This record gives sequence, C-alpha cells and structure tokens, in this order.
Amino acid sequence: MSRYFNETSKAGNWTDLSSKLDIHELLSPVSGGQEAADKLETPIAIATRKIVLPIPVDVPLLTRQDERLGPLTESYRTLRTRLIRAQSSLGIRSVVFSSSLPGEGKTLTTVNLGLCCTQISNFTVLVVDADFRTRGLSKLLECPPGSGLSEALASEAAFEDVVLSTNYPNFSVVSAGGATKSPAELFATPKWTEFINWATETFSLVLIDSPPILPVTDYELISAACDSTVFVIRGGATSRELIRRAASQVASGKLLGSVFNMSQAPSHGDYRGYSGSTLTTSGNG
Repeated sequence: MSRYFNETSKAGNWTDLSSKLDIHELLSPVSGGQEAADKLETPIAIATRKIVLPIPVDVPLLTRQDERLGPLTESYRTLRTRLIRAQSSLGIRSVVFSSSLPGEGKTLTTVNLGLCCTQISNFTVLVVDADFRTRGLSKLLECPPGSGLSEALASEAAFEDVVLSTNYPNFSVVSAGGATKSPAELFATPKWTEFINWATETFSLVLIDSPPILPVTDYELISAACDSTVFVIRGGATSRELIRRAASQVASGKLLGSVFNMSQAPSHGDYRGYSGSTLTTSGNG
C-alpha cells in the first residue's frame, strides 16, 4: 500500500489524479477467476427466510437491467475476477469493505460485488450489514424488520435464523437487526468471531459492510475476525491525507486492495459518477 501512496503522491492533488485515471487500463482482464471459483467446494445449504431485492430508480444497484449500467457492471466483473483470484491463492473467505469517511460508496460496492459473484456456478455469497449506526445495507436492500446481526451477536437468535435468502440464487443477506446502544461492544465479544467462522464454513464468500474507519472504532473490531479488507475511495473527493490516516489503521497484511469509486462521470443518464468502480490491488492480487 505504501508503494501505491508513493505513486499517487506524484499526481499533485487528488482531483488531478482521478481525472487522469484510465479505466480501461485499470480494468485489464485477469485470468483464472472462473477456474478458481469452480474448485471451491459447494457450501452447506440452510433454510432461511426469503426476500425480493428492490429495483431502485435512483441508485445503480445491479438488480436493475439498464444499459446505462453497462460500464459499472463490467467494472464489478473485473473486481470479482481479481477477488476470486486472491481468494484462490490466499484462502480468503471473509472480506470487510470500509472507507475513510461516510459517503464513499462502500455499501453499494459490497452489494454489487456480491451480486456479480453469484453469477458463478455453485458460488454462494453472504453480505452482512455490520454498520449498526446507519444500517445502510439493510435500507438499500429493504430488509424487513426482525432478527439480524445484532440479535445474533447478543445471543438472542441463532446464526442461521438471521440469514435472509433472496430471489437471486446463491445471494443471501444478514441485516443489521434491531437498534443497539453499544455497537462496538457487540463486535468485541467472542460471538462475532464465532459468527464469521460459521459464515465462512457455510458460504463460499462473506462480504461485510463495515462503518468507515476514521469516525468510529467499530472497524478495527470487525476486521480483527476477518481475512482481509478492501478500501473504498471516492475519486475526486477523498484527500490523500485521509486515505493515509485510514490505511494506517488497517492491520498489516490485511489490506487486499483499493476500489476507486465514482472515478468517472458519464455525460448522460441518472447515474453520474457511478461508472468507475475499479480495483487496484496492494501486492496480494
């Protein structure tokens, strides 16, 4: 990651850097993703409640069949390929998505990447809303009221009982659950590690939507039980100083890579700023 920051420092300010990004160069195809995924053993099937994922008009969620989302879809497919490749070589099964500050697109990145991963045969994905403060993923997917992660960590619900299956095969969700007055404390208990261990044994891949790194302490507790972190950066908005400060709090060896989100803006449509989700790996991909 230090090499990555050294390279970005040559670009002057962050706005200049994002304007020079060549998305086609960054998204050069990486081979081996499908073969790696096919080698993974089929996970255990569990009975769950089922929900139908929304098709929002104003959010570029990949549940929507819209030609304007074509560049975004291709970006996530490339991100998927690189993640599967890293999973095969490093044995990664749980990935935390975080950012420096709120509003950088980590929740949408988590969900859209999960949807892309489930297009692989026999590859099951669990996305987890671990942001008890905003419940952004739960709201985005319109999860119904009921037991979620907070209840599971408080020993008020079994792990399998908080999983929601969806109308997308192999794509499951754990909502944040009910309100809690002490989010960080729940992740400090052994239950969080137990949940991650159970989830990675049950699903091919577990993607966790975490609170941002700088404002709260939750991220460090969440990531401690997980294999790796993907750092989401809003192109043209997040300063290099904030990125450095946040990255310094990621445990050594756990930073899998960085996603440049909103790095390009198309000139038409309702999805300005969402067509540039790319992955720059940090030595592990």
